[in-house]
Amino acid sequence: MSAHAEHHIASPAMYISIFLALMVLTGATVWVATFDLGFYNFAVAIAIAIVKATLVILYFMHLKFSPAQIKLAMVIGIFWLIVMLVFTTFDYISRPWQSSPTGWTDVIR
Repeated sequence: MSAHAEHHIASPAMYISIFLALMVLTGATVWVATFDLGFYNFAVAIAIAIVKATLVILYFMHLKFSPAQIKLAMVIGIFWLIVMLVFTTFDYISRPWQSSPTGWTDVIR
């Protein structure tokens, strides 16, 4: 049998442990949402979401056991997603904002 035909078979215990970790992280998200952390609410929620997404990508999408080329494609895709989000953010914060746009006074009332 060739080396390319070899597949990694994950144990049910691994899937159960990853599922339990995801449930604990979901509980942590709900628990943290009950606190007023000010500016850090968003940062903590995103950090937990990134950990959960990483677990899903690595284990349920089998990226951990994939060849290096697949991992590289995933990293490049995430890199370009970040580039697009940064460009969108720069565009959003660079626009001048008006408290009451001209021509919208009738719509607001």
